[in-house]
Amino acid sequence: MAKAPPTSTRASERREQLLQTAIALFDEHDYDDVSVDDIAKAAGVSHGLLFQYFGSKQELYVATVQPIIEEFRRRIAPDPELPPPERLRGTLRAYADFIHEHPTGYRSLMTRASRVPEVRGMIEEARWVGVHRIASQIGLDAERPEVRIGLRAWIGYMDTAMLAWIDNDELERDDLVEMIALAMRSTLESIAAAAD
Repeated sequence: MAKAPPTSTRASERREQLLQTAIALFDEHDYDDVSVDDIAKAAGVSHGLLFQYFGSKQELYVATVQPIIEEFRRRIAPDPELPPPERLRGTLRAYADFIHEHPTGYRSLMTRASRVPEVRGMIEEARWVGVHRIASQIGLDAERPEVRIGLRAWIGYMDTAMLAWIDNDELERDDLVEMIALAMRSTLESIAAAAD
């Protein structure tokens, strides 16, 4: 368990500096390829200081995930002025742009780093927030099982499609967006059929 660092403005600033350094390294390198010594060296501190603030590499990584998720949510926030189909496409374009800017970090987060239970939980929580947001925007009740299961399955499809896209880069972004948007239409048809 991490030893609580001193509470002061300087300590808060140092913790934030260490966190930003770690975010930058985890964005550029796979989780397994980054060591505590790498982060300490990049931050210009001893690895002991990292342990003082975060306890372990895993705890430090977990601390980096929440700010990344918050930035991601901010970037993909839908434009409420657009009609639902264009709102969805706009969100998907923003999603694709974000992961195109951070392919290594995204790939690591969604694959290797998701082995960390806390990280897996944060990712899954973000997906369920997405289910509820989508349902409310299109007037569906997210408490209905067919809505929950259908939208959660669509999010899984979208995540997999985005990973395949950054791994292969064989499809234009707008073609990818259209493919995923069409999958949403099919999902909504399936939800409607299951509700009958």
